[in-house]
Amino acid sequence: PPAHAPHRTTLWRTPSPPPAQGSAGDPVDVLAEAAGADPARIEGWLAAMTRLGLLRPDEGGRPRYAHPLLRDAVLTGWPRPRREAVHRSAAEAMLRRGDRVEAVARHLLRTPAVGLSWALRVLRDAVTVAVHDARPADAVGYLRRALDEPVSDDLRQRLLTELGSLEYASADTPAAIARLAEAQHLPAEPRNRVRTAVALGTALAGRGEIRTAMEVLRRTEGRLSGHPGLARTVQTATALLSDEDLATRQEVYRWLSETGRHSPELVGTAGQALLVRYAATAALISADEAMVRVRDLLAQPTDPLAEPFLLGTAAAVAQWADELDEAERLVERGLAGQHPALLHPMQHALLNTRADIVASRGDHARLLALAADRGPGPGSGPTNRDAHALMALVHTGRTDEALHYADRFDLREVPENWELNRYLYARGVLRAATGDPAGALHDFLECGRRQAAREVISPVVTPWRTAVAECRLALGGGPEALALATEELRLARVWNTPRTVGRALRVLGTATGGRRGLELAEEAVRTLRDAPADTDMELIPALLAQGRQLLGAGERGRARARLREAAELAERKGALRWLTLAGQAL
Repeated sequence: PPAHAPHRTTLWRTPSPPPAQGSAGDPVDVLAEAAGADPARIEGWLAAMTRLGLLRPDEGGRPRYAHPLLRDAVLTGWPRPRREAVHRSAAEAMLRRGDRVEAVARHLLRTPAVGLSWALRVLRDAVTVAVHDARPADAVGYLRRALDEPVSDDLRQRLLTELGSLEYASADTPAAIARLAEAQHLPAEPRNRVRTAVALGTALAGRGEIRTAMEVLRRTEGRLSGHPGLARTVQTATALLSDEDLATRQEVYRWLSETGRHSPELVGTAGQALLVRYAATAALISADEAMVRVRDLLAQPTDPLAEPFLLGTAAAVAQWADELDEAERLVERGLAGQHPALLHPMQHALLNTRADIVASRGDHARLLALAADRGPGPGSGPTNRDAHALMALVHTGRTDEALHYADRFDLREVPENWELNRYLYARGVLRAATGDPAGALHDFLECGRRQAAREVISPVVTPWRTAVAECRLALGGGPEALALATEELRLARVWNTPRTVGRALRVLGTATGGRRGLELAEEAVRTLRDAPADTDMELIPALLAQGRQLLGAGERGRARARLREAAELAERKGALRWLTLAGQAL
């Protein structure tokens, strides 16, 4: 009998009630059925081998060889065809008994193709379980084995797309691209062709091959002349992935803008949402107008394949507009609609927006947890979540950890993308906090240069001008600081949310000084305190700035009240760095 399987004495016997679906079943009976032997003989054999010390129960009560060398010695004496036949028999027996699907699938991993529908069904069900449990490597093994079974070209195309997606999730990008490219060349109905193209484009863009990704998507779009809705979805994917390359982004958005202006129906609801996002970052639209447009687009019918792009883009705009609850609902809806075994660019984008929402609320502990669970993202460089984690470490006073965290990335090796710009801003925050205003100034200016090249003008994403202004003030450059802070306030009033306007007012007040500076500082505090959203992470530095200005003007009583309020808020938010600064000022 197969010695690696279970037994029947009181030592090995499973409790008598029949196993429910998903249970392990009686190991003795499984062995007996798989080996074609009398259960009593199996039970006696297991008991004898245990007394001799050749077998022993594991933590789950299942029999195992006492030592791996003993197991290998026995099993290598079996011809491979015999081992494979027993594994198949065990799989069939366990399937009849209703054992866990993965337990059955693990036996199928050790057999050649069965050629019967039940085997493919078991392997695909095992993939579903592994994906649900966030074990992409296990799912990859089951899918590879499933492809050994005889399947139609259409099904093989779908399985290869899932396999490539899961290999990407397992950080095996070369294998993922090879699988997805193979899937792309198999016949498939149009919707599956689009899913494969989007997955392949995402994997290529993640490896920095943005031009190849664009070519894949454009070639797919060209084959969808009879399916305008699907073609629009591919166009939207092209626009989103073009964010990874400056020249490509400019080209794509130029076409998208011209087409959307004259024939919005040709770009679809998701494409129009991307144009709203573009207008927001280019300082061409207010938050109120952006939300009116986004909500109108969300109310319109949308193809299911295009919906993730619409939801993800709308969530980002809502987060910038400080509609945080609405943004969170959109993120969760978008993530719930993602196929767990298909690579899609909005998965990464939605997780980024979730981190942005958490940062807006000042939940530093959760930001660090989100960064620890990075998952696969575009490239090997720092992500938006890494930027937030770096700033969370700074805000919580853990500057040594922040410096160590920043050392993980060599930015000279990182290709141009928007997440690098976010990280440069975060590293500037770290350098400013550790007494290096010149280094911080370099990072903030480089962030601003790169953002301007991408036509990201609004401070809603990276408020680099106010950050540069504070560095200039620290280095004695008052006029430059005043000009930058003034420009930031002008742009902030275009978007016109309390967070962006309050931040700009704070820095402009400090740069202006005097009675006018005090008035601006008071307006900043009032704007942020009255905001409907959680703006405490902007209100704390605004209270600190106002307290310092009041102290400089000799108004010690009012200064003390503002600094105490800042200290209380900082303590509540766990912002140790600002708590320390408030204490020093007090």
